[in-house]
Amino acid sequence: MTLPQITPRHFLRYRRQLRAFLIGHEAWFSTRDLRRLLNTDLHERLLANLCDDQRQRVHLRTANGGFEEETVVSESGLHALLFTYCYHPENRNLRRWVTQAVLPELWMYRTPGYGSVPV
Repeated sequence: MTLPQITPRHFLRYRRQLRAFLIGHEAWFSTRDLRRLLNTDLHERLLANLCDDQRQRVHLRTANGGFEEETVVSESGLHALLFTYCYHPENRNLRRWVTQAVLPELWMYRTPGYGSVPV
């Protein structure tokens, strides 16, 4: 099966990036970036605890224009990670930032080919 090739939108929080994009009407987030933002290791065993519809593999466009295979999590998967597997009080602020800044901007730029993939 060929993985989708995605050009994500880039968001910054405390000089750390979060790449995010839409597939259909659902927001997805880079686990590599979440590792840095959460300052924790989101290893494959932890991600395997998520439901199949909360994680997937995609090719994300890199800064040099190539593509890199990466695991991404849905908005639902992000909340599961924040509240169940990586609970820390500071994660409330990360959740607020995603909810109040990242998601509204993703919805503003819902054009195909730029941070979103049609279903």
